[in-house]
Amino acid sequence: MLSIDESHVQLVESAWAGDLDSFGQLCEHYYSALVAVAYTVLGDHQLAEDAVQETFARGLVNLRKLKTPGKFAPWLARICRNVAIDMARARRREVDGGDPSWAGDGSRDDSAVRLVRQAIGDLPASMKELVMLRYYDNCSYEEISAVLGLSKATINGRLTRAKRKLAKYLKRDGFPENR
Repeated sequence: MLSIDESHVQLVESAWAGDLDSFGQLCEHYYSALVAVAYTVLGDHQLAEDAVQETFARGLVNLRKLKTPGKFAPWLARICRNVAIDMARARRREVDGGDPSWAGDGSRDDSAVRLVRQAIGDLPASMKELVMLRYYDNCSYEEISAVLGLSKATINGRLTRAKRKLAKYLKRDGFPENR
């Protein structure tokens, strides 16, 4: 889905030359992966979607700055991270308190979900991003590699470390082992 093939490079080159339809196809192609990237920073799906829309706008305006068409996905992911970070900073200034999107009905299952979400939230940003892309957005290693510009070995190592940290955080917070 997100692999960099010849047709993908051609789309980037066409967009670079001013073809808005090509840029639109690229936006459709990367939308869900970028939502996952933004969500790791913002923790809110609607805000993440807003961040992606802003990312596409900035990407279109700055497309001529991209020197290598094959690096489009990591370039766009970096823009998305920066947009999400800016939005998170602005949100912290505006809002004081918890995130209501993480709230639930207080049931045992809901409590477990909150513990898992909290543990993911406690991960370093680079690990959280990989966990979200792999397990929430169901991206393959190839897709993650295309979006983030990381090798499969790096992705595997970071995911392994992330799972260990998650287990440690969950154990610390009293997550039941026999679930």
